[in-house]
Amino acid sequence: MGVRQPKRLSERSQQPPSEERHLYFDRVEVVVSGGHGGNGAVIHVGRNRKEPRLGRTAGGDFQLPPGGGRGGDVILFVDPTLPDLLHLHGRPQLKAECGKDSPGMAHLNAARRQERELAASREEANAAATGNTYFNMLADGRSLRIPVPAGTFVRTSGGRVLGDLVTAGQELTVAIGGEGGPCVLSEKRIIGRRGTRANRQSKARGDMDVAEIKSTDEELKLLTRGTAASTAIKLQLLLRTVADVGFVGLPNAGKSTLLGALTRASPEVAPYPFTTLMPNLGAMQARSADGVTSQAVLADLPGLVEGAHQGRGLGRQFLQQLRRVRLVLYVLDTSDAELSPAAQYLTLRRELQLYNPQYLGRPHIVVLNKLDLIVEKEGQLAFQGIAMRMRTELLTASSNNSDATDPVAVLPISGLRGKGLGNLKDAINKVLTFQAEQEAGS
Repeated sequence: MGVRQPKRLSERSQQPPSEERHLYFDRVEVVVSGGHGGNGAVIHVGRNRKEPRLGRTAGGDFQLPPGGGRGGDVILFVDPTLPDLLHLHGRPQLKAECGKDSPGMAHLNAARRQERELAASREEANAAATGNTYFNMLADGRSLRIPVPAGTFVRTSGGRVLGDLVTAGQELTVAIGGEGGPCVLSEKRIIGRRGTRANRQSKARGDMDVAEIKSTDEELKLLTRGTAASTAIKLQLLLRTVADVGFVGLPNAGKSTLLGALTRASPEVAPYPFTTLMPNLGAMQARSADGVTSQAVLADLPGLVEGAHQGRGLGRQFLQQLRRVRLVLYVLDTSDAELSPAAQYLTLRRELQLYNPQYLGRPHIVVLNKLDLIVEKEGQLAFQGIAMRMRTELLTASSNNSDATDPVAVLPISGLRGKGLGNLKDAINKVLTFQAEQEAGS
């Protein structure tokens, strides 16, 4: 018989309808509570030889059976395979198991036998290291382990921050189980007749008269009670995408196509706006000039529209996904007949500034996407001149905004045809490498 393993929360739940998932994927409220500790037992020493007998320690104290089991904890841990928090919807209450009550003398012989088997299999050292015996482990309530995606920010409903889960395997205990109650000895069974050998020895040692401290049955039961778990707590879980590079652009700018071209990701692509309703992640492999291969995580965020900082479109919900990115990549649609690339750029920068001014201080790269359409329409000879004019207009618009930093690079590309992606990878890798060197030196 093995030690009971912690219980992992099943991913089955009453999730929102598929057409509404983009409204709930990155946030959820749950109430968590640990398990209560199990009760101990009042031990009455039997006079029947068939009943198990209590042993004594070297100091002469009785060796009592194990008490009640400890209540389980509630633990959040990062599962890198999870993309969102949808599996926690429909689960308002999450509780760990309670510890089991002590059987007292009923299974004492079985417990001793299990202890001997444990020692024989050399697992006793591990059990002792945790302060538990084999019997206690079987009586303890199982902890509830709740998987969450990387980037989960945890706080109470009152706003107190509990932790930020970013790396695979990282854990956070959010509710603690109660301690198990002890087993206590009933004094009236050990008083015996006056003048017995035990009493004579007790008096010879100068011990207090047991009869003077005898407790009632109710008092003894109170002593054996396990402690309650910590008070149930309401948590707010917020998902903040963990990525090195965040794609920002208006709807239908070609961000998903570009992500698929730079990585092995397979985001949904369609010739209409708002194809992307939830962030898509992909890993880009890049090789530097000295031959070192590095990997960067890219995030394709849903398209922004003017007024996004006020919640228009899918705005505020997804602007927060830029909190962790180290580099912002603006994807501009050069085929847009209504907004020039410079106008798109200024619109996007303004929305980021109104939502969080710190976003403008981060390094950024601008890509002029869909230039293959210009080549098809104007021809190869006109392509260079049009691309240069767009680049000049964009840099002029950027320099007129004194509150913002200039782009690290402005690159003409075609995500669909795969043109210019080598230069883009090099630019991304150069920025991220420089940032890593700066962080290492600080």
